[in-house]
Amino acid sequence: MRVRFYSKISFKSTKVFVFCLIWLQVPMLFFMLLVHTPAITNRLKYIFTLVIRDMLGLEIQFTSSADEFREYPGPKFSYSDRPLADGLFIEASNLLFEEGVICHELNVSWIGGIPIIFKTGHPLSLLPFDPFAAAFYMVSRYEEYLPHQTDKYGRFTAAESIAMKGNFLEVPVIHLWAEKVGKLLLEHHPGLAIRYPEYRYLPTIDVDHAYCYRGRTPVRTLGGIGRDIARGHLDDVLLRIKVLYGLAADPYDNYSFINRVHAQYGQNPLYFILFADHGGDDNNISVTSEIFHVLLHALDRHKGVAIHPSLSSNKSHAKLLAEYNALCQVLQREVTSSRQHFLHLRLPQTYRSLIQLGISDDYSMGYASHPGFRAGIAVPFQFFDLGSNETTNLVVHPVSLMDVTMKDYLRLSTEESTEIVNRMIKTIKSVHGEFVSLWHNESLGDTGRWRGWRRVYEEMVKSAST
Repeated sequence: MRVRFYSKISFKSTKVFVFCLIWLQVPMLFFMLLVHTPAITNRLKYIFTLVIRDMLGLEIQFTSSADEFREYPGPKFSYSDRPLADGLFIEASNLLFEEGVICHELNVSWIGGIPIIFKTGHPLSLLPFDPFAAAFYMVSRYEEYLPHQTDKYGRFTAAESIAMKGNFLEVPVIHLWAEKVGKLLLEHHPGLAIRYPEYRYLPTIDVDHAYCYRGRTPVRTLGGIGRDIARGHLDDVLLRIKVLYGLAADPYDNYSFINRVHAQYGQNPLYFILFADHGGDDNNISVTSEIFHVLLHALDRHKGVAIHPSLSSNKSHAKLLAEYNALCQVLQREVTSSRQHFLHLRLPQTYRSLIQLGISDDYSMGYASHPGFRAGIAVPFQFFDLGSNETTNLVVHPVSLMDVTMKDYLRLSTEESTEIVNRMIKTIKSVHGEFVSLWHNESLGDTGRWRGWRRVYEEMVKSAST
């Protein structure tokens, strides 16, 4: 992830440099793109930096001066409601110049196999839509600030999204829009050097239950045995006893397999640890368990442990802080990455709380119910807080695929799931994105309801790594 900053090269020095190269007849590849716009807002700077610089690899500068724009000899275009002089022009909608959150009536159209929103109509515009407003709407999660229905956990659902309604959830649309802009600029400025980011694979493992039987308090152990007996699950009772006496492996102790698979392809997975008091949907083993602490140190060899804030902590910053401090104390270091339990996000509250903790990277941007691109993008991006109208330092890593999504939500077979996995990997590779897979240690035991899923995972790691 490149550090984002705006060029300190002055407009005048850039212009002098370009004129000197032309006078000396020196061939050059243009990297500096000038954009004329009537107002240089925080929204505009944010999304142009993401699309033009981070996704196309071009340096960018802004001006609101018509004279400077006309005199600039390098590649340029105007972004406004009307063209400026005879320069290139992309018609702008109002979104990047507005403040607050306003309900926009959006319709999805398809042009050349690409879905578009924020359609425009000026005959001289290079594109029939505003790609920057469209990208900002998606990546800022603008629609999640608007009134919407939530699921039983209070989550924004895929069904509420414009991507799902417009049938493009599995399309990384911002990449396609950026590529469209890049091709048009190259047609008019062949000297531009477009540099796409490199594809990357990052395997991540959620540890909601470090062990099935080990590390639990005597009360929870006896309660579990009682429930199994009441349900007639005598085999589970016997297995629990064997595990506790060291006569059998714990069903969720799949860490050796996980490490072996990733080592084969030079990968280091990131483990998100639920480190919270037992209760409700947060029911990992005891945070005071010595067995748990030993495991955490083993998984953190490459600083590969991150926090998995509990579902209940989403409503209590004090609880979130307690979980974070407890995990940091065990690891004896600061934790900088997180993913919300159940992928539970409330914007902007959740991300503001993480920023207060000092979290630099979050991996919660995905849907539990469907694979795809919740923010329309497959590369990391900085969170833009619509409430404060500011770019933050929190880097969001989109998650496009989860084991539970395929197994429990969509009820797919292992063969069908492998097809989806391969399709997602192919898509992300084609747009030079970052593939973040989300799996659970318990789903890799190759037993019970997860029998056969080890093979799905092995094939995914191989395909994503090569």
